[in-house]
Amino acid sequence: MNAVADEVRDSPAIASRRDVISASAIRILAREGVRALTHRAVDAAAGLPPGSTSRVARTREALLTLVVNTLAERTLTDSDDTAASLARLADRGNLTIDELAELLTTLVESLASRRDDMRARYALILELHNSPTLHAKLTTGSEVHRTGYAVISSALDLAGLPTSSSDVDTLIRLADSLTFYRTAVDTGAPIRPVLAAFLRGLRES
Repeated sequence: MNAVADEVRDSPAIASRRDVISASAIRILAREGVRALTHRAVDAAAGLPPGSTSRVARTREALLTLVVNTLAERTLTDSDDTAASLARLADRGNLTIDELAELLTTLVESLASRRDDMRARYALILELHNSPTLHAKLTTGSEVHRTGYAVISSALDLAGLPTSSSDVDTLIRLADSLTFYRTAVDTGAPIRPVLAAFLRGLRES
């Protein structure tokens, strides 16, 4: 069994064949690119008998949908964790700029720590421009985006900062850009100072 299969099977979070297949597909996308993603390649990477992936996701579109949904579920977990942290902070009153910057830094670092997920997401965003439904699930037409928007809007409000759609969208784009930079360029790039500077500028605008 190859290293990818070992890595997938060693994860305690993976409990079903569908999970094994989606995790293996994500790793292939992240490490070998979109063109390398085939049913046969996923079978091999997951250490499953030939035809196993086809029984779960018969077409390439179905396989891509499985991957996109898995990526969305994982990111929603990060957003939910951020919302829970925000709720705990809100119990104490309004947020400070530093507290909000720290909260958002934790979110960006959590997303960037899932390096394979992020690399797979970026590869698919570029690849799926002709598949608007799947493309939307990875960008601004997704439950992930709607949840993130609500969390960011609430956080800005608690910090006494502007919450216009433009302000919220700009902060989301900044966080997404920082996640990309951490994933693809410099894993040690500072996050908190950038976010804090933006938030202070927002307060003074």
